[in-house]
Amino acid sequence: MRRVEERFRSHLVEDESVRALASGRLLGDAVRGRATIGATDRRLLCVSATGEFVDVRYDYVCSIRSRERTRVEYRAADGSNRPTALLGGLAALVLLVGGIVVATAISAVQGLAAAALAAVTVALAAAVQFLRTRPGIGRAVDQLAVGAGVLALLVPLGIALLATTVSLPLYGIATLGGLALVGYAAHRAEFDGLGIDGRRESVLTVTTVDGDTVSIAIDADSTFGRDLETCVHRTDSAPVERPFARPPADRPREGDGSATVGST
Repeated sequence: MRRVEERFRSHLVEDESVRALASGRLLGDAVRGRATIGATDRRLLCVSATGEFVDVRYDYVCSIRSRERTRVEYRAADGSNRPTALLGGLAALVLLVGGIVVATAISAVQGLAAAALAAVTVALAAAVQFLRTRPGIGRAVDQLAVGAGVLALLVPLGIALLATTVSLPLYGIATLGGLALVGYAAHRAEFDGLGIDGRRESVLTVTTVDGDTVSIAIDADSTFGRDLETCVHRTDSAPVERPFARPPADRPREGDGSATVGST
C-alpha cells in the first residue's frame, strides 16, 4: 500500500467506512498539492502526500459545485527528456567552440564574431525550413517569404567569407552544430509531438455553512463527484447554524466542527 493511502487510513476514526476514493489535487490556500481524496460514511476527507489533511462533515456541507476545465501540462514523450538533451547538446557545442578558441591562435573577437554569425545563420535557416514545411504552404506571400529567407541567408555567409574578424573554420563548426541541434529538435517534435497535453479535469468546490470552501481537482472521467453528492444527500443529520472553531492541529472526531485543516 502506498504511503499516502496509509496516511489516509490513519485519519479514519473507529467504525468509519470509505464509500469512494480518488486521487487528485487540493487547490486551497491552507493545503495544496497531490492528495488522496475520500468520501466516507460521514465526511469528505482529503490527505495530502505530506500528511496535511482537510475534512468536512456532511452535515456542514452547504453546496457542491462542479465545473470542468482543461489543464495544460508538459510531458516527456516515452520517458525521454528532450529539453535536457537539447541543453546538453548546446552546452557541448559551446564547450567545443570555446576549446577551439583557447587551443588555437583564434582571437576572442574572432571567436565571438564567428559564434554570433553562426547563431544568426542557424536562426534564418530554421525559419526558412519552418515556412517551407508548414501546412498550407503555396500562397504567393508564403513563397515570397521563403525566397526572402533564402536571400537573407546569403548575408551571414558573405560576411563570414569576406570579414577578417570572423574565423571561417570556427563559423563552419558552430553553424553545423547549431543546425544539428535544430534538426534534432524538429525531428523529435514531429515524432513525439510538442510534449504539451491538455488534460481535462473536474474541479469540485465544497462550501460549508460557515462560508469556508474546499476545492479539489480530479480526473474528468472520475465518478467521485457523483459519489460525494450521494453520500451528502444520504446524511440525515439535522442542519447546524454555525460550527465552532477549533485549532487546526486537533484530530477530527465524530461530532466535531465543519472544515478542519491539520497535518501529521
